[in-house]
Amino acid sequence: MFLKSLEIHGFKSFADKTELVFLPPKEGKQSITAVVGPNGSGKSNIADAMRWVLGEQSMKTLRGKKNEDIIFGGSTAKGNMSAASVSMIIDNSDGRLPVEYEDLVITRRVYRSGESEYLVNGNTVRLLDLQILLANAHVGEGAYSVIGQGMIDRLLLQSSAERKDFFDEAFGIKEFH
Repeated sequence: MFLKSLEIHGFKSFADKTELVFLPPKEGKQSITAVVGPNGSGKSNIADAMRWVLGEQSMKTLRGKKNEDIIFGGSTAKGNMSAASVSMIIDNSDGRLPVEYEDLVITRRVYRSGESEYLVNGNTVRLLDLQILLANAHVGEGAYSVIGQGMIDRLLLQSSAERKDFFDEAFGIKEFH
């Protein structure tokens, strides 16, 4: 199982549909992807998009105050958008996730009206269903290695027990305690 691509449209600074394609494993080794750019270029928004599509509910973690803050708000070149959408495409050819799809497509959308939806391969699901699916593959909330802006400070300020929980979950061993 590996992340194949991330499609972002209308999310924060991504007014135009943007697709990030990640290299597949080669000879049993995972690839490494780095996003570089100057301050204000949207690097943190990519990490936020990944966290958001996986079910993040905290607007503070996403560096916003309300749902509307994550929808592209307009610029001099382009008007504001009515919705934000992020899709994460995961290669499941190894069958690690308990679904019949070789490519698992997880999509989350939010509309300015306040409505939102989660989809798995085009089928509407509840957040709880998505969380259970991801937890079965140890990709649940907090169990992925997307460390965003400000998370290092919070991690350093946590108690040793809270840090241990963070790392146990990230390494996929929390269920064994």
